[in-house]
Amino acid sequence: MRIASMLVFFFISSIIGCKNEGEKELPFQIKTFTLNDLDYPMDTIEIPKSRQKEFMMNFFLPWNQSAQVLLDSLETLPGKDPSYLKEYLIDDGWYGENKKPHKKWQRQEIVDNVDFTSFPNFLKKGIVIAHTNLRRVPTHRPGFDTYSKAGEGYPFDYFQETGLWANTPLLLVHTTDDKQWCYVISPYYKGWVALRDVAIANEDFITKWSTENYGMPLSDKVNLQSPVSNYALNAKMGMVLPYEEMITKPNKVLVNYVSADENQNAHLLTAEVEKSEIALGNFKFSGNTLKHLVSNLIGRPYGWGGHLENRDCSSMIRDLLGTYKLWLPRDSGDQMAIGRRYDFLDGTEEKIKLIKEKGIPFLTILRKKGHNMLYVGNSPRGEPLILHAIWGLKTSYADTQLADLLDTYPIEGIHKDENGTLYGRHIIGEAVITTVTVGEGNRDITSPLDEIYAMTTILKD
Repeated sequence: MRIASMLVFFFISSIIGCKNEGEKELPFQIKTFTLNDLDYPMDTIEIPKSRQKEFMMNFFLPWNQSAQVLLDSLETLPGKDPSYLKEYLIDDGWYGENKKPHKKWQRQEIVDNVDFTSFPNFLKKGIVIAHTNLRRVPTHRPGFDTYSKAGEGYPFDYFQETGLWANTPLLLVHTTDDKQWCYVISPYYKGWVALRDVAIANEDFITKWSTENYGMPLSDKVNLQSPVSNYALNAKMGMVLPYEEMITKPNKVLVNYVSADENQNAHLLTAEVEKSEIALGNFKFSGNTLKHLVSNLIGRPYGWGGHLENRDCSSMIRDLLGTYKLWLPRDSGDQMAIGRRYDFLDGTEEKIKLIKEKGIPFLTILRKKGHNMLYVGNSPRGEPLILHAIWGLKTSYADTQLADLLDTYPIEGIHKDENGTLYGRHIIGEAVITTVTVGEGNRDITSPLDEIYAMTTILKD
């Protein structure tokens, strides 16, 4: 078997490597830009108080809206309904971490753990106590599409809806029979969360939790330690921190986070944090603050749906602008409905012209199918620059021999389209600053500009 695999490898290598005598393969070039290359606002941009109020209203929706109203509107909220599990049960197209299809008995075990006849069986207010995953299916096991397709397989676990940072309010709706999972409504998405990562928030806790002041961490490195607990937590950008001023320590604030007692009830914890680490009530949308925030995002690994507490394209933009209490939906497509939208016609020059004329650096989202990018100014050559968390750039190949071979020997990361063209990915896998034409000039590479079809300015004109 090993010899056969090696023969296939050498055969494929020989096909890909066939070149005319003297022809030299050029290395793939990805040019990235630095913090100093961006067009930061010269003056402070005022975020309307109404937008900041909207942020807090949306964030606390699971607590401030009645459970019955939320249940009545369940179908309209982002995410899959619990009934999706019945579709999962009959779907043979999901693959696991071993690259094998989910077996019927595996799917049956998950579905049998949910008593649909008792839905909803819990209905309590809750709160996230540790950064966690909101899942489409109540399991930690992944659900991948076919591994042999480019852009599928790891890290695209389609059971992963989003990451939920600690301190996120929830409505706890329905628990599994084994009491390990709970179907929840969060400010961003609905789905399944591990019960070990949430606590029940009674009215007494909510009263203590509520304050007039809510801050946002300026990085993912703000460590929260309480003197009365052995439990500490690193805050995340985009996380909401209730805080109080400290009269005796004017350079610090007292922020709240939460743990759970033996009955899974929320227990309030407090930590002293330097004011310089938190976006407080007077935090300004300015060049200095933007540069600080972006410095804590670029180079971070890509994380589909918040996998491994990393960020994908839409969550990075959401957490960046959320630091200024600008609310954005979780889904990249839904984000385009916030603000003023412009649809592009075909033609690269026309697209670039519209971006430069109507785009506002750091407040404009560019959209191509499945991927959002934040416009952050123009390069010295006049090309629009984008900040984006990206998995990779599309590649294509035209070798018909390899296309035929793939029918027999599927190769992960390259697949054949209906027309026989082979598609793959050049992996970037992190948050970077590039031009909208990144990859241009490299053979068989699709640049983002080729597929950008719309943009939206977050603050309307």
